[in-house]
Amino acid sequence: MLLMSNVATYSSEITTITILLDSAGSALWTVEDRFILATEEEEELFEEFQKDEALKEEKLNEFKEKMSMLLERIKYATKRSMNMSNFEIFMGKEVSVTNTYGVILFRFTWDEFAVAQDGQLIVGDVFEGGYYISMNELLVVQFPESYRLVTATPSPDHQKETMLIWEGPMNFADGHPAVVVEKQRSSIADGKWLIPVLAAILLSVGIMALRSRKHPAESVTYSPYVDDRKLIIDVVRQHGGKIPQKELPDLTGFSKAKISILLKELKKEGIIRKTFRGRENEIVLVDRESD
Repeated sequence: MLLMSNVATYSSEITTITILLDSAGSALWTVEDRFILATEEEEELFEEFQKDEALKEEKLNEFKEKMSMLLERIKYATKRSMNMSNFEIFMGKEVSVTNTYGVILFRFTWDEFAVAQDGQLIVGDVFEGGYYISMNELLVVQFPESYRLVTATPSPDHQKETMLIWEGPMNFADGHPAVVVEKQRSSIADGKWLIPVLAAILLSVGIMALRSRKHPAESVTYSPYVDDRKLIIDVVRQHGGKIPQKELPDLTGFSKAKISILLKELKKEGIIRKTFRGRENEIVLVDRESD
C-alpha cells in the first residue's frame, strides 16, 4: 500500500487506484489512501507532515523510483516504448460527521500505457504476471466518453458509463485486468482529459463502492462529472463569481480535502483567488476565460 512510512501505522479506510485513459493510449494514474486520524495527536502529526515539503519530496522520489523500476520491467516484457512523467504528491484532511481522515495521493502520467490501434484502446499487457488488489482497495479504469466498451475481463464489480470498478480482494490473472474499448463513430469529441483530475472519482467513488460492499441492497450512484475543476468553476460562476469556500462541499458533493486540493491547483493557475470575508475564506473567480 502506497502510504508514507511515517504514517503506515494508521488504519487505512480505503485505497483507490484510478487509471484515466486518453485517446492516444496514455493514462493519468492516481493512487489515493484514506485513513482515520483517531486522536488529536495523530491529526497534529499529520498536519506537520503536510507542512514538511522536504519529507513530501523524499516520499515522492521514493514512489517515483519504485514506479520507474516497475516500468523498466514492463517495457522489457512487452517490448513497447513507454514513459512515466509529471509525478506529484498531495496531502489533505477530510472531516466527516463521525471521523477525521488523512488523505495521501500520488499522481503521474503513463505514456503508452494502453495500445492504441485501429480505433481501439487495448489495456492488459502491462499487467505482466497479473495484478493484485487487497481488501478495501478499489481499481478504477475510466476511458474517454467518445469510446464504448468492447470487453472487460474479469467483469468489473460496478460499471457506470465510461467507468469500470473492481473491488478487492482480487487476484487478476496474467495480462489482466484486460479492457478493450473502441471509438464510437457518432462521437464528436475525442475525450482526452482536459485537466489532471485528483481523485477524479477518488474519494466519492471509493466511499460509495465501500458502502455498497457493506450494504449490498443499497444502490450505488457515481458522479459522471469527470472534470471536477470545471464543476467548481461553474458553481462559483453561478454564484456571481464569488462564493464562501465552506459552501463548496455541499454544492459539489466533494470532500473538504478534495476541494482544498482542487482550489490550490486553480489558484496556482490564476483561475481563482482567495480573499477573506470576516473569518471565512471566499473564492473569487478571476475575470478571464478558464477553459
